[in-house]
Amino acid sequence: MTATTDVEVGDLVDDGPVELVPQDSLTAEHTGRWTFLIFEGAAFMMQAMHPVIGEVTGKYSAAFHGDPSGRAVRSVDSVLRWVYGLHEAAAEGDRVRALHRPLTMRSEQTGKQISALNPEAYQWVICTGYIVNVQGARLLIGREFTDAEKAELLRDNRRLARLLHVPMRDYPRTHAEMMAYFESMIDRLEATPQARKLMDDLIAGTLDLPAALPKPLHPLARFALRPLIRLNYLSIVGLLDPRLRDKLGVTWSAAEERRLNRIYKTIRIAYRVLPDRLTYFPLAYHARKHHQCLQKMRQRQQKSFAYRVPGAVPPA
Repeated sequence: MTATTDVEVGDLVDDGPVELVPQDSLTAEHTGRWTFLIFEGAAFMMQAMHPVIGEVTGKYSAAFHGDPSGRAVRSVDSVLRWVYGLHEAAAEGDRVRALHRPLTMRSEQTGKQISALNPEAYQWVICTGYIVNVQGARLLIGREFTDAEKAELLRDNRRLARLLHVPMRDYPRTHAEMMAYFESMIDRLEATPQARKLMDDLIAGTLDLPAALPKPLHPLARFALRPLIRLNYLSIVGLLDPRLRDKLGVTWSAAEERRLNRIYKTIRIAYRVLPDRLTYFPLAYHARKHHQCLQKMRQRQQKSFAYRVPGAVPPA
C-alpha cells in the first residue's frame, strides 16, 4: 500500500497496490471531524433512495431492524478505518466486501435476484461520499471547493472505491464526469419505503437512546438533545438536491437555509478555536498527529551535515 499526494485523478490505476488516503489531504482533514456524522446521514439518505440499496437494507440492515444508532456507529467506525486505519484500511475494505457478499434476495419490485454488491448500487454508495462533501462545502469551509480541491477529493474518493473493491471501469474520473453521473442517477432514485422511514424519523425527531440509560431519564435526554436533532434534520434535508426533496415530499425554506448557514458558521469558528483533540474522532486525531510527528522528523533529518556531501541522497 502507498500514500501519494498528487491530485491527478487520471493517474490512478485500477490494479496494483491499494493507495491510502494521505493524512495531510482534504479528505483526512474533513472526514475525521464530528460533523462527518451529519454528512454521513445525508449520504445514507441518498443511498436509501436507490431501489436496490433500499430493498437490501430493508431486509438486512440494523438501521431498519431495531438498532439504527448501532448501525450508524459501526458505519462511521468503518469509514474512519478506511481513511485513518493505515495498514488496517485494506483489511477493512476486504471485510466490508466480504460482509456484503452473502446479502442477496429476490426483489419484491422486479422479481429479480438482487445483491448488496450490485455494481451500480455499490458504486453509488461510495460516490455519494464525494457528492455530499462537495455539495456541503459551503457548510464545511464557508465557500465552494476550488477545481484543484475537487480533483484532490475525487482522487481520494477513487482510492476509497478501490479499497472497497468497487468496479472502476465506469467510475467517474473528473468532477464533470461525477456531476454528469449524479444527474443520470436522479431519475433512478426514488422515495423507497426505507428512505421514507428515515425521513419520517427525521421529521418526528425520533431518537434511539442507549439501552443503558434509565427510562425515567429519557424525556430529559430528548429535551437536551433537541437542538442536535434539529441540526441533524436541517443538515440532511439541506444537503439534498431539491429534486430529491420533492421525491421525498419535504420542503426547504429560505429561513431554514439561513439558519443552517448560521449554525455551521458557528461550528467553523469553533473548529478554528478548539483543539483538534476535541473536534476530531480519536482515531482521526491520533492518525493525523502520528503523520505530523513523522513529517517533523523528516524536516529535522534534512538538516544533517551528511546530506551536504556530494552524492548523498536526501530523505524523501
